[in-house]
Amino acid sequence: MLKDISKKLTMKKSFFVTQLEGFFNAITQEYQELIHQKEVENSLLEEKVQKLQKDIDNLVAIRKELTQALHEQKEQTEKLAETLHEQQALSSDALTKKLLEENHTLKEALQNQESDETEKLRAQLKKLQTFIAKGGDSYRDTLDTQNKEALIEEISKSLKR
Repeated sequence: MLKDISKKLTMKKSFFVTQLEGFFNAITQEYQELIHQKEVENSLLEEKVQKLQKDIDNLVAIRKELTQALHEQKEQTEKLAETLHEQQALSSDALTKKLLEENHTLKEALQNQESDETEKLRAQLKKLQTFIAKGGDSYRDTLDTQNKEALIEEISKSLKR
C-alpha cells in the first residue's frame, strides 16, 4: 500500500513537473520572439536616428555656409556704404541721392534674404528636433520594454529553480 501511494505521488509529481516545464518553455519561447521583435525595432530606430543625425549635420553645414555668405554680403554692403560716403563728398546731390537709394535697396534685399533663409533653417531645425524627440521617446519605450522583459525572464528563471 505504501508503495502504491509512493508510486502515485511520483507519477503526479512527474506529471506536474512536465506540465510546469511545458508552461515555462512556452513562456520562454514567447518572450524570445518578443525580444527578437524588439531588437529588430531597435535596429530600425537606430538607423532612423543615424539618418536624422546626418540630416542635422548637413543642416549645420548649410547654416555655416549661409552664415559665411551673409557675412560676406554684409562686408560688401559696408564697402558699398563707404564708397557711397566717398562719392558723396566728391559728387553732386543727384549722384548722392542715387547712391543712397541704391544702398538702401541693397540693405533691404539683404535683410529680406537673411530673414527668409533664417526662417527656413529654423523650420527645418524644428522639424528635425521633433523627429529626434519622437525617435528618442520610442527608443526609451523600447529600452523600458526590454528591461521589463529581462525582469520577467529573471523571475521566470527564479521560478524554474
